[in-house]
Amino acid sequence: MQQAAPPQFHPLWGSVPTLIWAGLLLVAIIVFRHELQGLLSVLNRRLRLGAGVKFGGFEIGQVYVAPGGGVADGGSIQGTHTDDGTRHLERQRYYLPNRSVLLVHRIAPSARPGMLYDVLIYLVAHPKSDASLIGVSHVEYYFGKSWGRQVFTSIDRARGFAIATSAYGPFMCTAKIHFNDSTSVIVSRYIDFEMGGVGAAPEPPHPKNTHENET
Repeated sequence: MQQAAPPQFHPLWGSVPTLIWAGLLLVAIIVFRHELQGLLSVLNRRLRLGAGVKFGGFEIGQVYVAPGGGVADGGSIQGTHTDDGTRHLERQRYYLPNRSVLLVHRIAPSARPGMLYDVLIYLVAHPKSDASLIGVSHVEYYFGKSWGRQVFTSIDRARGFAIATSAYGPFMCTAKIHFNDSTSVIVSRYIDFEMGGVGAAPEPPHPKNTHENET
């Protein structure tokens, strides 16, 4: 008795699993294209700036300078020399116009559609000084045309005159700090996403005033 021949399948059927996986990968790339572009942009900036990058078992070393003037590790650091005082004075001038009140920010991954990070921006008094937020009356923030060229005013001294927003990419923030003596100064901060992997952005601390000599 002659056995029936096994059914014959078109060769294309053997490629179906591969085509399905390729299709799923394509869909994932399309759906998460903005997030992937943001991650690649951050990775590119970190590589160009010489920062360490670790992805799974893959790690790129970083250039490192030890606190206290220690020896630097990394071929891109070509020796050191001692400041003659001019660089220290120049550094001090950054504190003077804004009375040692500084603009800072924190970020956290955003749950808002199309946004990469939620951003918290606020003021802190430099801890190694006599600076305080008590002398600040209000702060006017400006983020640019993506926010409709609006100027946003914060009066919440208890939270460091904080303001929160969401963004897909880094941007420049300028803040006009108004003091109680009717004077003001404009400071700026580049709202980067370089610290995005560190963690969530908690509420800003309540302003504290410490008294130390070195700034």
